[in-house]
Amino acid sequence: MVALETDQWPGTVMGALRRPATYVGAIKEVSSLLRCASRYPSGMVPMRARSARGAGGGAHATPVLLIHGFGHNHSGWWVLRSHLKAAGFGTVETFDYSPIPRDIPSTARRLGDAVERLRRRTGADKVHIVGHSLGGLLARWYVQELDGADVVDTVVTLGTPHEGTWAAVVAPGRTAAELRPGSWVVQRLNRHPRVDGVRWVAFYSNVDYLVQPPRSAMIRQPGLNAVNILAKDHGHVSLILSPRVARAVVEQLQAAEGVAGMGTLASLPVAIPAAVPSTPASAPAASAFDPADAAAGAGHAP
Repeated sequence: MVALETDQWPGTVMGALRRPATYVGAIKEVSSLLRCASRYPSGMVPMRARSARGAGGGAHATPVLLIHGFGHNHSGWWVLRSHLKAAGFGTVETFDYSPIPRDIPSTARRLGDAVERLRRRTGADKVHIVGHSLGGLLARWYVQELDGADVVDTVVTLGTPHEGTWAAVVAPGRTAAELRPGSWVVQRLNRHPRVDGVRWVAFYSNVDYLVQPPRSAMIRQPGLNAVNILAKDHGHVSLILSPRVARAVVEQLQAAEGVAGMGTLASLPVAIPAAVPSTPASAPAASAFDPADAAAGAGHAP
């Protein structure tokens, strides 16, 4: 039996309630939910596999595969897809799945099949993966437990409960049970993980109420040497619709592609350069960018 952790929860909630930016973030989250709901029906139609040709005719040859979260579909990726296309990522595709009838390992095997089809179609040796929420755990299982480490270059997770979330207690099915803190899947993924050659980047938020405790969205296992980036005051759904988060994700993938001026993944390139100084490459710790100064960023997405 797993005990509910409450050590930092009261302070986290009370601290958030005293900050006006928390309420701004809540309003944005409601708006994000409504926007995703309006587009959800379009995601029920399977997306035809195709290359999304970006600027420069596809300057970056590594394909990018986007994996949605629990109960969502590919319709939620329109913001990040547009940013990736504009940055020159020539192939951006999505992986759709239903979590209810399956568990995480079986869905991860289907993800592996999708990656192989993508590699055959494009001729690429490796792919980048971006996973939102449950999508990030599917990517981790594929890389850590299957053969994904050989064909994945970079994994970026957005609001993924790497250490489980208590919000999954109310959801049905085996997959939801595996999302809970202390589940066998969570324990297996976090027990002395070490994956050489794969870069890991995790975006987490202080007000993601679907990932509880919030620190669960960080990858804290030393063997993965992950970069953790705080997307301050972003709700769970807002993470995939925020232009600032999208720009930060793109810059992480551009760094992986060796783009001049992007530095390395460990140097934490951020969406707005003036928002926070870069962390030294020798210390891949958490960084942050603040969406409160909307005039400087979120309202001016490309």
